[in-house]
Amino acid sequence: MRMLITLAAISCGLVLGHSGALADASRFAGTYKPAGPQFSSWDCVSIGQDGGALLVTPDTFVGVETQCKLRRPVAVNGMNATLFDAECAGEGYEWVERIMFMLSDEGRLFYVRDGFAGEWVRC
Repeated sequence: MRMLITLAAISCGLVLGHSGALADASRFAGTYKPAGPQFSSWDCVSIGQDGGALLVTPDTFVGVETQCKLRRPVAVNGMNATLFDAECAGEGYEWVERIMFMLSDEGRLFYVRDGFAGEWVRC
């Protein structure tokens, strides 16, 4: 019986470890700017600056004067989305928050954090 429990625990760990490894930000990677006519003047060159582009890499998010390391990715069941623990720094501050990225059928990226959701278009 003890051997069965050990094998089940090892199998579960392998499955969870494998799914976690696949759930990074690679499929969201790219350069984006906010969607909408009020953001038409934003360029796709000035990454991380007000009026510039936002960048997603497999393990980093660069926003306006903010950079976050994306940790502990979790695929969201039934959605084309991944939830991350984000370790962020910007303007002299450091903080941790949860961030979710989700792709639309049209290829737009939705960025969600507590109290805010944004829609971005690929540059």
